[in-house]
Amino acid sequence: MAIPFKEPEKPLRIRSAREIRALDQHFSKRGVPVSSPGRLLLASWNIANLGIQDRSNGAQTVIAHVLKRFDLIAVQEINDAYRQFTAIVRKMGPEFDFVMSDTAGNDERLAYVYNTAKVAQGNLFGEVALRPREYPRRDVRVQYRKSGEDKSQVFRKMRYTPFDRNPFIGSFASGKVDLVLANVHLYFGAFQNSSKEENRRKYARRVLEIYALAKWAKDRCSGKNAWDKDIVLLGDMNVPNMEQNEATIKALEQFSWKSVDFFSDSDMARTESLSRIGGSNLGNDKTYDQIAFAPTALRNRVKSYGVFDFDAAVFASKWNKLATAHSHAKAVKAFNSYLRHYLSDHRPVWVELRTD
Repeated sequence: MAIPFKEPEKPLRIRSAREIRALDQHFSKRGVPVSSPGRLLLASWNIANLGIQDRSNGAQTVIAHVLKRFDLIAVQEINDAYRQFTAIVRKMGPEFDFVMSDTAGNDERLAYVYNTAKVAQGNLFGEVALRPREYPRRDVRVQYRKSGEDKSQVFRKMRYTPFDRNPFIGSFASGKVDLVLANVHLYFGAFQNSSKEENRRKYARRVLEIYALAKWAKDRCSGKNAWDKDIVLLGDMNVPNMEQNEATIKALEQFSWKSVDFFSDSDMARTESLSRIGGSNLGNDKTYDQIAFAPTALRNRVKSYGVFDFDAAVFASKWNKLATAHSHAKAVKAFNSYLRHYLSDHRPVWVELRTD
């Protein structure tokens, strides 16, 4: 069950016009393209607890402005109470429409929002739900640190537990590109470096869920009845990092799915002009959100990509007050409480595809 981020003790009055100007400047600074002919801006955004946090009209307007920068967006963490989400889509303008799942596995929905002038909705929509005979059972190795030493634990013949939230698949077309998206919000469980075996087992379940998703995608992509072999897995996969010994990314890449490397040490923001600024979390150190491509020619259409750190642009006056009154660490903690409640604790990730 989702736990909402509480409103800070001193609520923020959001002046949306001011925030939109700041966001537009930051879009340019980060090199996020403007929608144009022959290009598709595909994005994914986990908007924290959408529908159960009481976001103001100004906050909804800011969220809508971020979303409308892109042509096709996979959205995660929409609550069963979906009306806040539909209000945000209306604020995006009449050219935007959406398709949404019902709750699946818990009280969350998944959705696609798209610009009808650029994107056509296809005929294939559904949820990924494996049949019992398809449940994988395999050894899962978890790397962790204890007492300053690198260790590993293998959970033998671990059996897959059905998706905590069933992935939502949808087909779309733009220009000469047809593709099938699988919008996911995968199981988190616990951190791998926990001193408790119970928590490491929960992490192993996360790895197995990613493995099951990638195997499903590979089987569908290679089968003779595939609706479209260009399958893209995107959303909050809870992949903590892109290191080669990271079990979650290895489970994804085992079936030749290639995730866009939004985060690497060589591409960290050493200058303000870089679009790839680091993690998709507010802490800037986790790669939870992913966009992964099938082993098809669609990969060759990727022109640019990035993470949009809206948190470096919005609520500037609040940040200045906090930074003046507190140490940097305390100011960041307090500022993040505003970001999480009014906007999100995740940043949007995006790719630009050639469609001509």
